[in-house]
Amino acid sequence: MQRTWQVDVNDDPLPWLLEKENPSARYLALRHLLDCPDCDSQAADARAEIPDWPPAREILALMDPVDFWGQAEKPFYGGAMSTHATLHLLADLGMDPTPQIEAACENLLKHGQHESGGFSDGTQGRVLLCHTGNAVQTLIHFGYQRDPHVKRALAYLAERCVIPDGLTCLYADGEQCQWGIAKVLGAFADVPPADRTAEQEQATAMLADAVLVCSPDCQEKHPDWLNFGFPLDYQSDLTELCDVLARLDYGPDPRFQHFLDIVLAQQTAEGRWIKRDGTRALRVEDIGQPSKWITIRALRAIKHAHRAVLQVERAGLDKRGA
Repeated sequence: MQRTWQVDVNDDPLPWLLEKENPSARYLALRHLLDCPDCDSQAADARAEIPDWPPAREILALMDPVDFWGQAEKPFYGGAMSTHATLHLLADLGMDPTPQIEAACENLLKHGQHESGGFSDGTQGRVLLCHTGNAVQTLIHFGYQRDPHVKRALAYLAERCVIPDGLTCLYADGEQCQWGIAKVLGAFADVPPADRTAEQEQATAMLADAVLVCSPDCQEKHPDWLNFGFPLDYQSDLTELCDVLARLDYGPDPRFQHFLDIVLAQQTAEGRWIKRDGTRALRVEDIGQPSKWITIRALRAIKHAHRAVLQVERAGLDKRGA
């Protein structure tokens, strides 16, 4: 039976997402779509199975005890197959921290964090929004939320939002990097609301406005937003952008609804979303076929947006009733 927030979803994809053959997708669906706590037996069992799931086991087996997934002193070496990107992928899969993963996280902090607080691939003066946003999300997932290094990275991101040209990127031809903004919004979304500083809240509002005012023409000018992908590295797509904006309570914003309508229009008759892109780091799903992870991301955006809209409507009713 479909839930209220699934009213615009063509069918019920939850039975497909909950199949036991993919413990990562099963765990994420239980946690993010069905609100099962980590202590729930089904969620706990699914998460415990992820390290032994063949695709995850293969990734873990490739880790070198010294160089991790690349070169120890260059955690960004290897692009989508680097230590930085692999840690981000493992976090996206819902992996629990292990001593080996924690060692790789410490390596990322030691050799990947710039003195500014941002994260850099080592190129002089190149501290990228996407690298920093992804690194913060990864480290928070693996338990580093209160680590001073992560707090410094979040402060760097908040500061960069208010300096002239702080959102530009050389890879975006010197323009604002919309993909980078999506990654930074994801970092702020992973910080519990009660723990966000005033500077982070201000930066979040500025970043959200920066993407919401753009109203990307996904058909002509910005078709890459419709290349829904998993795994994602520095790239982003409209499902990721909608997911982070919805988790930041922008669901009631009419500009956000325009984005969500575009995502909804891309679903299949079965209520699933097709993989159009993705790095070579995980080849579980084929291009042109439905993706469980992309579907979970889209559904989480729909769910959080629906919840935020209901809260606004209820607040309005309470105010009129008073």
